[in-house]
Amino acid sequence: MTITAPPRPPRPSDPVDRQEVEALVEALFEEARQRARRRRRVRLAIVACVVLVGATALAVFERTAESQNSSPGLTAGATVSGGKVKVVIAGTNDRYNVTDGSLAGTGTFRAGGAITDAGPVLAYRTVRPDGTLITLRFVAKGKKGTITYVVKIDTKAGTSRWTIASGTKAYKGLHGKGTETENGSYTISTLRGIVSGGQ
Repeated sequence: MTITAPPRPPRPSDPVDRQEVEALVEALFEEARQRARRRRRVRLAIVACVVLVGATALAVFERTAESQNSSPGLTAGATVSGGKVKVVIAGTNDRYNVTDGSLAGTGTFRAGGAITDAGPVLAYRTVRPDGTLITLRFVAKGKKGTITYVVKIDTKAGTSRWTIASGTKAYKGLHGKGTETENGSYTISTLRGIVSGGQ
């Protein structure tokens, strides 16, 4: 019978094999590289989650803003109803002495009754060569939209009437007509009449 003795464990005084040391160092480096790669993957995953959450929040915010911006338009449209109206236009007829349809002046307007609005207004003036017809075009820009009023002043018959030529936003499709009067210095025009057909 042959008895084989177990291998002797290494002693601290035994010489170290260089290949074993290099293999051990390489294994440590590889483990460090794997840990670094795992950390990078975790960081990339966190960044991707943050970007996804941010994009989702931005999309929700934009949709909310669009719905809020569209709501006032619908509300404004609902407030325009048929009925009597009075529009006072001031400071538009005394800046430029034009007769060819160009800008005559700028001022302000205030509407009450079936239309309740206020804001800046531009006035354009056309005068027939024989002076028998004066046409004033007022472009009034309010908070709810823009209305263009056209005033026809028949100097021979002594009448002055207005109509609505166009409207935007809440005033799209609005119709109206009535009479126009002016103060003694022709700096304030007052339109009285009836409107109908707005959104």
